[in-house]
Amino acid sequence: MAIANSVIGAIAKLGVGVATGSMSMISSAVDSLGDLFISGANLVVLRISASAPDEEHNYGHTKIEGLGAMFEGGFICAAAGFILYESIRKAIVGEVSTDPLLGVVVMLPLLALTTATVVYMRRVARETGSLVVKADALHYFTDIWTNLGVLASLVLVHLTGEPRIDTVVSVAFALYMVYSSAHIIREGFDVLMDRSLAPELVARLRDMLGASAAIHSFHDLRTRGGKHPLVDFHVVVDPEMTTRTAHALFLDLQAKVQALVGPTTKVLVHVDPAQAPRGPRE
Repeated sequence: MAIANSVIGAIAKLGVGVATGSMSMISSAVDSLGDLFISGANLVVLRISASAPDEEHNYGHTKIEGLGAMFEGGFICAAAGFILYESIRKAIVGEVSTDPLLGVVVMLPLLALTTATVVYMRRVARETGSLVVKADALHYFTDIWTNLGVLASLVLVHLTGEPRIDTVVSVAFALYMVYSSAHIIREGFDVLMDRSLAPELVARLRDMLGASAAIHSFHDLRTRGGKHPLVDFHVVVDPEMTTRTAHALFLDLQAKVQALVGPTTKVLVHVDPAQAPRGPRE
């Protein structure tokens, strides 16, 4: 659906932009061409990410989604630079747009199509937890505002006869694209760098472990976010605890962690025997 939206949008906007000379329309067309390229690349990334673990990648391939998100953000930023350059160049040489109403007629159905695409992709992102789909949904959400801005620009140019409105709107689009791409790049970077879970979530994990009556204390709590989060910690237990009881404890702690963090969370628990009388919890 995303690829179809990009193809239709790019062809329609580019055709009208060239015909009318509207820089805001051409800018939006460039963004749609970027969407097409990125959506195609993301399709490859998602296929690789879904691949099962193998001998060379024992933990799977999900981290490629972080790399894909960074690539997408970088491409958006580069497209924004092109739009800024072209907008300023056209303003300096005095190029103006013609027949803005043609653009209005084209933008209305494209706006509806983009909105439907975002709704669908957000639902998929929630169901799968995919960072790439989430990033793509955010990207297409910016397109809704881009399309609204283009629409407003075309209407205002028609009503006022002031072509500089087109330039102002185009520059605003480019700056907003830079802002949104920075967020996408940061998320991808966090995945590649094994950024921990949010501090408030880590605090809830500590509270949960501290409230467990089955353990004396815990230490070395480590977490990692991403599509498949990781929670790793040591627990200190009664040295006479049986293997069966220790396993039941693990299953209990695993269920509680996954209830807090998410069902795809990988939980690693190392059991340490208590060496001294039971003391205060960490």
